[in-house]
Amino acid sequence: MIENIEDFKKILSNLPYLSIDDKKNEFVLSLDRFDKSWRIDKNSAENLINNLKRKKIKDETILYDEYSYEALIKFEVSRPIPFRIFFDEEYLLKEDTANGITYELSKPTNEFLLFILEILREPEYLRDLFRPFPSRVLRERISEEKLEFFDFLSRIMIPRLYTLKIKSQAPRSNEDFSKLATGFLFNLSYNLDIAIIEVRFLDELTRYRFGKIRRARPEEIEPPRRFYNSDLVYHYQMAISTDSIPLQFLSFYHIIEHFFYDVYHEELLEAIRAKITSPDFSYKRKRDIDNLVKLISQKIKYKDEDVLYNEQEALYFTLMKYVKLEDLVNRLRTYDESLINYYKDNKVLFSQGSSIDFSISNAEKVFKQIADRIYKTRNSIVHSKEGGKPKYMPFRDDRKLLLEIPLLRFIAEEIIITTAEVIR
Repeated sequence: MIENIEDFKKILSNLPYLSIDDKKNEFVLSLDRFDKSWRIDKNSAENLINNLKRKKIKDETILYDEYSYEALIKFEVSRPIPFRIFFDEEYLLKEDTANGITYELSKPTNEFLLFILEILREPEYLRDLFRPFPSRVLRERISEEKLEFFDFLSRIMIPRLYTLKIKSQAPRSNEDFSKLATGFLFNLSYNLDIAIIEVRFLDELTRYRFGKIRRARPEEIEPPRRFYNSDLVYHYQMAISTDSIPLQFLSFYHIIEHFFYDVYHEELLEAIRAKITSPDFSYKRKRDIDNLVKLISQKIKYKDEDVLYNEQEALYFTLMKYVKLEDLVNRLRTYDESLINYYKDNKVLFSQGSSIDFSISNAEKVFKQIADRIYKTRNSIVHSKEGGKPKYMPFRDDRKLLLEIPLLRFIAEEIIITTAEVIR
């Protein structure tokens, strides 16, 4: 949290395109390449800091006290859409006079904006948040705009930032405010047919940057040398085109799942072949036949006319057949070195999927860990029933699920490539 005027100055100094001049009683802020400047009185800055210091923080992006609550929100749509497409004004205000509560969707307060700029102090976060230098029309608007500095930031340079503000005449707990926020956002979604959700963690602001992998420029791309399975390509295209993290995960999983039956059936036949060709097996000995029947019944079961098999085991066999562990590790390292240690040190919080120690020399053991992590995470997304089993909660668990995407994507890509036929 910001403590003093020096912290205030440091935060503003980190902002893209902006320079700051520290005068005796004020800061002079200038927008690079524009004849645009603002003056911020240091007493006003101190008041802003003091107001912010009286707030408490929930998760990473929510400010609250006994009488107020402010949280980042986003519209869960396929592309950025202006606020005024949903509402007639630049804000939405609703009053519950019976309970002494007001709800407002609008641009963030100055305190909240300063808070966000402080927690997003890293340059890569700020670059993602700020609008890149704009078109000629917007450049003209910037030069002509008479807004105060923080209004200019939230309306022009960070236009996609909105917050939900709740105020109560009576003191309320953080838990109460959170329930009120959930109820109000549900009412909006129910009546307007749009998903409006709270952004609780920093990764959610920049998650799309995290997920993008661009490997070559258009002029560097070669014509295909292989025939690829079209079903797998469709799932792959779905995965990289969607902004939904669970749909992305499941689409990559479907690529792996495509081979489950054939690979599992092949492994079962191999186990049976090994059993009946063993020198100590005799078809005349009842015990040997019983053990063979037991082996088959453990591997497959029937429900009506459908064959049921162990999917986690099928996932493991598929990984063993089509994925080279060394190549997978190299891809993860190239993409983000820290993921290797992350998978080793952390189970999947919401699914309890196993940690993965890539340093183990036994590839079979590593692939069993990978299969356990992926399969339990898949189940927690698909089977979100009440009960004792871990389950994925939409939006709340997206931050953790996002970290599983690189592992699944690189596995899916290798399977698509490995199973393709060379064009002759």
